[in-house]
Amino acid sequence: MRKMIAVLGLMMTTASPVWADDAGARLTVTGQGIAEVQPDMARISLGVTKEATEAGAALDQVAQVAQDIFARLTEQGIEPRDMQSSQINLSPKYDYNRNADGPPKLVGFTANTMVSVRVRDLDKLGSIMSAVTADGANQLNGLQFDLQDRGPAEDMARTNAVNDAMARAKVLAEAAGVKLGSVVSIQEGGGYSPAPAFGRMAMEAAQSDMPIAAGELEIGSSVTMVFELDQE
Repeated sequence: MRKMIAVLGLMMTTASPVWADDAGARLTVTGQGIAEVQPDMARISLGVTKEATEAGAALDQVAQVAQDIFARLTEQGIEPRDMQSSQINLSPKYDYNRNADGPPKLVGFTANTMVSVRVRDLDKLGSIMSAVTADGANQLNGLQFDLQDRGPAEDMARTNAVNDAMARAKVLAEAAGVKLGSVVSIQEGGGYSPAPAFGRMAMEAAQSDMPIAAGELEIGSSVTMVFELDQE
């Protein structure tokens, strides 16, 4: 017959009931860890939207602006591997008010393209955004800071998560009047990354560099650990 040992919970602690069976009493806890680091790169998604009465003309205008943006990015030191066209759209534009008694009237076309850029020198980020705006970029779909090498920060977050789980397990075991034993298993949960700094917004031509605050990133990790327990 199984015998359940009561365990007192802690705020923000995930723990399973502790059961004593043929394998012995065990405690399961989940620990959380965060590494706070300064970013060293950014990803930006720039958009160009143009309208014209003819589909080809709208696409040509967008293509010209996109070409100017790629050229300006190259001048700013952005390598080809860090520039990518993410989408190209063309859609008809209708006037629904001009002919109230009949079908909507086709009055033109709207063309759009998005360009994804990785900026590895954050000191240039503001000047790059202002420069491409002057070249015709009129949409910003996102700005997200990141790390060129996430490995060390992720390892730090994992270490913090394990330390957190072990500390939680120790307090729970002491509260239940049992002795914390060896680690039976460790399972890593999902980590998380920061959300984009800005959402979708329109861009106006700027006379000076865009001010940018990079702040810090929080790289998170979680682990679930199972411990053996001995009654004192």
